[in-house]
Amino acid sequence: MIQHKLLMAIIGIYRRIVLAIVTFVVTVLVASKSLFGRERMSHENGILLRGKLKIVENPQFPEHNFFRAGMEFDCRVRHAAASFKDDAKLVVRSASIKFSDNRRKSPLDILMNSGDMPLFWNARTFVGFMWVSILGKGKHYTPYLRKHGQAAVGGGISVRRDPVSPNKMVYNTKTVSGFIGLDEVYRYARYRLVPVPFDGQESGAPDEWDKTHAWLQNPYPDEPRHRNYLKDATREQLKSDGPLHYNLQIQLRLPPPDDTIQPEWLSSAVPWDQSAFPFVDVARVELNEALSYKESQLTWFHMGNHPPSLPMPRARSIDDPHSLIHLRLASIWARRARLVSYRIFSMPAAFSDSRKAKDWIAIPPVKDPP
Repeated sequence: MIQHKLLMAIIGIYRRIVLAIVTFVVTVLVASKSLFGRERMSHENGILLRGKLKIVENPQFPEHNFFRAGMEFDCRVRHAAASFKDDAKLVVRSASIKFSDNRRKSPLDILMNSGDMPLFWNARTFVGFMWVSILGKGKHYTPYLRKHGQAAVGGGISVRRDPVSPNKMVYNTKTVSGFIGLDEVYRYARYRLVPVPFDGQESGAPDEWDKTHAWLQNPYPDEPRHRNYLKDATREQLKSDGPLHYNLQIQLRLPPPDDTIQPEWLSSAVPWDQSAFPFVDVARVELNEALSYKESQLTWFHMGNHPPSLPMPRARSIDDPHSLIHLRLASIWARRARLVSYRIFSMPAAFSDSRKAKDWIAIPPVKDPP
């Protein structure tokens, strides 16, 4: 028995060392890309909005010292495409919320993407995904998707093509975080951002072809929309229709009684049954102003911004679903590197509407942009 416990302790230490090494290597790679490429590690193509956020008056979740009924916050929300500088490509879309009107400081940041299943769900699968992205995406994705069938499903569910507005899509967190109420009970939490009003139909949802060919991300050959159409449409929507409204919602679940066991549902690749674990409203969000390209580039969103009562679970290995949190917390160095690059090399110019510009990339490669 003693020998078995010693062996398990050694294995545990080894797994944590491997996780630390992987986290370090990934951090160096993405920080170097941000420093010398003057770009975000992802989600370069986006628009930053400003507004207000108010916690609901009658919360249907356990009483909490941060999510206090009726409390108001200034906020920033950045809507972006997870990859590529083209609004008309078939890509995962995102919404990141900062509970303050600041570039960096915030009591809480929440990062969300379209779809409720991811393309990767731990450090091991992230490294595989990152490698094929480095190779050039497109056709290089297919071996990764064949190896990880769950990623193929997640990619098909998560991509959106030609949405009419960021305010017509639903966004979900792709990691499971912690929630400690005033009852001092630890719960796991997932968040989502839902547009108001919402009829259950998301704009830009993939058809059957796109669901099963999510790596073919180019715009349609006869695409009439330009590269910045969605950002322009968002600004026009604010002018003509007024503020954008959302409900921020939370889904809570008690951990297993034995903390040495990690159930499958801790993985972001496994959605929770909403009949058993319903989403309930946390806050109303109202966005009334689109900020400048410069302000968008200088604003970051970081999972390290959170109160102690909304903790980030720690991982034990690269296969632990919480290992994604390790990588995302370490990504603060990529954010810092990007801001340093602006000071050294200047901020890159906003990209043009034209697909004939040098920075437009066709995936998979074609002779001329469609």
